[in-house]
Parts: sequence; structure tokens; C-alpha cells
Amino acid sequence: FWEYPTVSMGLSPLMAIYQARFNRYLEDRSLKPRTDAKVWAFLGDGETDEPETLGAITLASRETLDNIIFVINCNLQRLDGPVRGNGKIVQELEAVFRGAGWNCIKVLWGSDWDPLFERDTEGLLAKRLGEMVDGETQKISVETGAYVRQHVFGGDPRLLKMVADLPDDALRTMRQGGHDPRKVYAAYKAAVHHKGYPTVILARTIKGYGLGESGEGRNITHQQKKL
Repeated sequence: FWEYPTVSMGLSPLMAIYQARFNRYLEDRSLKPRTDAKVWAFLGDGETDEPETLGAITLASRETLDNIIFVINCNLQRLDGPVRGNGKIVQELEAVFRGAGWNCIKVLWGSDWDPLFERDTEGLLAKRLGEMVDGETQKISVETGAYVRQHVFGGDPRLLKMVADLPDDALRTMRQGGHDPRKVYAAYKAAVHHKGYPTVILARTIKGYGLGESGEGRNITHQQKKL
């Protein structure tokens, strides 16, 4: 077991891909026993704007490196502001990785949302959430449940009816997929058992999760957590 801390300069994806390629090199020449060991790379969504970050992902698919798994923490923020205020970084990354031949798993919404999706027989909720750009998504992460009810569900009476039995506090605390252990476990399990191609997991989170109103989801100083 090795760890390579490479900070946020886009170097860890390169190192991970070439480590996975080197592992296969050794296995193919009987210099290392073939195992189901994986190389894991944990990145940030803002980090993917570094040219090095995505520079070798076609090599991973071309060499069929199913021994590598990227986990991209999509909290929609970087130190100096939003990653994509008027776009959707998760959809952008999915397009890039699928186009490069990767298996892509998205972990967007936690278990709290499952009952709503079950009621969403017309696809209204999925459509509404798909329309929201990242700036809007960040805004609701720092607002009240009443704000969420009005701005996420308030545009359609059918959506409002869907959450009529949920109090504002429940709407305020519905988890993102990256904060739900069950969803993360399911994604990791699917990634580990996938064969033939590399896998990327795009996990939606909230920056500063657990800090409450003092820092959760807020674009404030990176050192806020130390207070």
C-alpha cells in the first residue's frame, strides 16, 4: 500500500495512471503476480481544470487499465470561487470521461432523495434538477428549507405537492450523494468489479460539510475550518 500526496496541481491523476500502467507492465511480464489490486486517485472538480489532470486519461482507456479508479469530489467550489457558476461541472466531466472511453458513475443525490424520485413518475424532479446550474445548486446549500421549497420545487404545483409532507428542516438537510455512505459504498463496489475499462466516480458534495452555518457551502477563506 502506497500513498502519493500531490496536492492540487493536477499531478496525482498522471501519477496514478502511470502507476496503474506500470503495474500491468510488471504483471504482463510475470515480474509481479496478477491481482485485482486497484490504484485510486482522489481529485477535486476544480483540479480538473489543470491541463495535467486530464492529460493522460485516453492512455488509461486505450491500455484498458481497469485497475485504476478516479474519485472526483464535485463540491462545485475552489479556493477562489465557483468551479462552474453558470454550467454543470459534473455533466462536463461525464462527457469528457465517457468520450475518452471511461466507465462513469455519478453519485449525485443521497438516500433522502430516493422517496421523491420514486414519486417522480413523470420525470419532473429529474428535469428540474437537471436544469439547475451549479451557481443555483450552491445557493440552495446555504439557504433555508423554505428557500429550497420555493426555488427548487416552487415552479410547478406538481413538484410542490411532491414535498408537501416534508417540513422545511427536512428539505434543508437532504444529503448529497457524496455524503451518503450507502451511495458511496454502492459506487465503490460497482467500480471495483467493473472490467475492461478505467472507472471514474463523480461524487456531489458540499464544501465544508458538517461545519454548519459557520462554513458549510460558503465560499469563504480556506482556513475557516481551523476556527
